[in-house]
Amino acid sequence: MATIAVIGATGRTGRVLVERALASGHDVTAIARRPETLGLRHPRLTPHAADVLRPGDLAGTLSGHDAVVSALGSTGRGPTTVYSAGTAAIVAAMGTSRRLVVLSSAGLGTPPGAGPVTRLAGRLLHRVMRHPYADMRLMERLLTATDLDWTAMRPTGLTDRPATGRPRVSVGATERVGTRTSRAELAAFILDRLDDPATFRTTVAISS
Repeated sequence: MATIAVIGATGRTGRVLVERALASGHDVTAIARRPETLGLRHPRLTPHAADVLRPGDLAGTLSGHDAVVSALGSTGRGPTTVYSAGTAAIVAAMGTSRRLVVLSSAGLGTPPGAGPVTRLAGRLLHRVMRHPYADMRLMERLLTATDLDWTAMRPTGLTDRPATGRPRVSVGATERVGTRTSRAELAAFILDRLDDPATFRTTVAISS
């Protein structure tokens, strides 16, 4: 079993990650501005209050974990730095920890061979989500400049449906996946592939 730090643990995806990790036998550090709102008590759960956008808040928190998973995300379509600035703070605080997984979006790329309808939908989505997507791209570029074993997960539209156990996955995000991704499916894949070198230093598109 692993020791895992989940950042953004009280968000909709972060909460699923924490619950799934505990159910799988991992030790979890749940990091959020108000971790008490997670509403969970478990002998292998350590809540930790921190704001990743506040300088120094993560100091000494992440080192020594087998993996760090960031479930940070913006709540709107306007300008944001939560992905890039948050990830920069995480990278600076990793210490001896080497494995980092972050959440991005499948909307950043259109796979080769996509049909005209898919391409048109992609252009429209980029227009609507231009600010969050710009910050996600900056985050992914930041990761490539590190020596960490990072993965940028690119799910399609997130839902609260149960996992199917049969995710559609494209390592490198070069192939088309489905239009919706269960948060439970996403969490299961992340936790199952923490030690998979095939997912290191690359993007991974996923859907249910």
